[in-house]
Amino acid sequence: MTRHLLILPVLVAVLGIAPAAQDDVRGDETIRRTLRFAGSGARTLDLRVITGSITVQGHDGGSVELVATRTTRADSEADAAAAGRNVTLDIADGGPTVSVIVREAPRPACGERGWNGSSRRPRYRVRVDLTVRVPRDTSLRLCSVNGGDLRVDGTFGNFDVENVNGRIDMTGIRGAGKAVTVNGPVTVTFDRNPEGDSTFRTVNGDVDIRFRDGLSADLRMKTFNGGLFTDFDVVPIPGPAGVAERRNGMFVYRGGGFTTVRAGRSGGPVMTFETLNGDVRALRQ
Repeated sequence: MTRHLLILPVLVAVLGIAPAAQDDVRGDETIRRTLRFAGSGARTLDLRVITGSITVQGHDGGSVELVATRTTRADSEADAAAAGRNVTLDIADGGPTVSVIVREAPRPACGERGWNGSSRRPRYRVRVDLTVRVPRDTSLRLCSVNGGDLRVDGTFGNFDVENVNGRIDMTGIRGAGKAVTVNGPVTVTFDRNPEGDSTFRTVNGDVDIRFRDGLSADLRMKTFNGGLFTDFDVVPIPGPAGVAERRNGMFVYRGGGFTTVRAGRSGGPVMTFETLNGDVRALRQ
């Protein structure tokens, strides 16, 4: 596996001639790389940022095409230099996993043990946005925290997608997995119904998941301030149930806990949908 730790130079422009004010120093740069997997087994793409967005597009080639856009705002040139030293892009390829991880010393990277998002505010702000084209059958591990949406289109592997302050939007998806955020909606459209257990969760926002006809699964659905909607033919599974009604051709369930229903005669993998403030919709495309 080839590993590169890029300590990125900061291109700065000092604005004005008055005494320094907040965000006087600005730097912008774009990094383009072609990364490659090695071996014949399963492949995983691991992308993690602290502040920024992630966009992944599946393609029919064999390489990973990376575009990383870094934007730095600092209170002074010295602070901009510190940002260049402390915020690094850790890139590794040449194995079954290709990873692009933004590291902000001294904190762990997004998703690593000990990360809690809290630290003394530095005198700089660095945003890194990742746009990646990846072979379609690649599994995904995506993680972001602040100020960025996670968008995926046309990938067929399993997925583990985690955000905090931003939406999750996935289209043309195959595979199964987890898509979880805190502040923002979760929207997933499947090109083929998942064959494994999957979880879709937020706190503030709607959970809107679109499946193909012929779905056979057990649906666990929960909201506190909102409704539960499906237009699949379902039957209740014994357990604490919400109150059901029919509205505009769809079943609507309300309840304080999980409501579990079965789509298809024999059920199948468990699909878990959960939000606190918003609607849950498990619908046909």
